[in-house]
Amino acid sequence: MVEERTVSKRQLEIQLGRLKILQTPQLRLEQYPVSAKVAAELLRMAGFEHHDLQGETIDLGTGTGRLAIGAAMMGSKQVVGVDIDERSITLARENAIAAGVRVKWVVSDIKEVVGAYDTVIMNPPYGTRSPHVDVQFLERAFELAPVSYSIHKSSTRKFLRRVIERKNRRIDEMRSMSLDIPHLFPFHQKKWEKIDVDLYRIMS
Repeated sequence: MVEERTVSKRQLEIQLGRLKILQTPQLRLEQYPVSAKVAAELLRMAGFEHHDLQGETIDLGTGTGRLAIGAAMMGSKQVVGVDIDERSITLARENAIAAGVRVKWVVSDIKEVVGAYDTVIMNPPYGTRSPHVDVQFLERAFELAPVSYSIHKSSTRKFLRRVIERKNRRIDEMRSMSLDIPHLFPFHQKKWEKIDVDLYRIMS
């Protein structure tokens, strides 16, 4: 059994906040970065509260690797970060080197991912540009691991509850937060946009 590394939530948030994000993200891929604050909360929830980051962990739609790198910082035995965008994975590799952790990076559509894992962590697309892509990520997560941690817009809560129940999964825990997104797209009106999100722990 792998012991989680001793790192406070604040320390984790500071270290994750130093990682680079894409400065020219693609809107069609909904490349919104997870904030260091929300990432740290999800990782503490998964690692220290439920001890789900001791084995093999996969981050679906990893982007520039914030969640995957955080899981590695917390001592996960093996971490895989998957994203369809090669630019994101290139930056994720740089971030992992800067953070001093080892992650296996894979450029792939999540549909092509193979293997079995102990835990899925993810900040999937919210489905605002491609309807129900968030559901596709959840369904894939359920196929890959018995426990999933996922971030979704709070406005989709009722819909997602039904999806999760239909897949014979249960929401073990959910907590709500505000996600700060930097000014990355032309339609953003402010320096920071706030989105209400829910952090889920979903069990088989």
